[in-house]
Amino acid sequence: MEMIRQELETTYDQVKSLAGWSVDKNVVLTITSFYVTAGREFSAVDFNRAMGALKARSGWFSPLRGNLLPMMAAFLTQSAPMIEEEADRLMEKQRVLKQAGFRNTIHSYLAALLMDNERSLFEEEANRAKKLYDAMKKKHFFLTSDDDYAYAMLLGKNKEDPEAHAEAMRTYYNALRNNGFKMGNELQWMSQVMTYMDIEFEPWRVERAAELFGMFQQNLKAKPVHYPMIGFLAVFGISDEKIKDIIILAKQLEQSKCFKWNREMALSVAIGYIAYQSTESPEQMSVSLAASIEMILQAQQAVMAATVAAVVASSATNSSN
Repeated sequence: MEMIRQELETTYDQVKSLAGWSVDKNVVLTITSFYVTAGREFSAVDFNRAMGALKARSGWFSPLRGNLLPMMAAFLTQSAPMIEEEADRLMEKQRVLKQAGFRNTIHSYLAALLMDNERSLFEEEANRAKKLYDAMKKKHFFLTSDDDYAYAMLLGKNKEDPEAHAEAMRTYYNALRNNGFKMGNELQWMSQVMTYMDIEFEPWRVERAAELFGMFQQNLKAKPVHYPMIGFLAVFGISDEKIKDIIILAKQLEQSKCFKWNREMALSVAIGYIAYQSTESPEQMSVSLAASIEMILQAQQAVMAATVAAVVASSATNSSN
């Protein structure tokens, strides 16, 4: 646990020095958690290449510019040494999403990251995700917005009937709310995650999610921001033994200088790290399940990054006013 903490602090300092002084520290922390969670070594060369590739392909008023540019660059470094090609592919995916009816926002770029890399599938995936998003909008008009694009893309891959899928999300939302979870965007994301394996409503998932949130509240400062990740733990049946590891790691990370002003993110990082490590134990889960966990973690990382960026932008606007 101490080694993980040291690795996080080292990576944090590296990212901070390259992202620039103007990038909010919470964005830097989100980028850091992206590398540490997946056990990937931070490369300054690849990070700078990715930053440059995105800047060269986006205008001054592009959603890619600003606080989230370093986060998008971090995602692109997964494709080293083909970063420039991956940047081109990202822009192509974004154009297809726009044609399908998605608005041109940072969330559509995050959704693009979750698309298949096979060009012949771009249009099909985009249209399927848009149908699911529209169905979600009907069930939750005021809560559903562009910050749901990433989950619409992720869950659309299951190829369920969009109306039935959205209805399942609403059913989970109501059940979770009746079990003490607070209504809002975070609960909506949680209800979406609960339908990942299948859209058949399973009461035990709701009960397990409530049990897990109670455990985290008892030992840590669990908040609504953790709802989606807790839903993910419930869906994939993460054992109590692993939950104890998450709590121990979160407590350790809370002592780090990186989390001094944002302790709730320590739990998010701990959940991501322990869950990701579980995918490396073939005796514990299948290859397909491991891939599912990795995909959901990436989607959650994307949403978390966009949420942090939105908060930063709002704070900056209020300060200037």
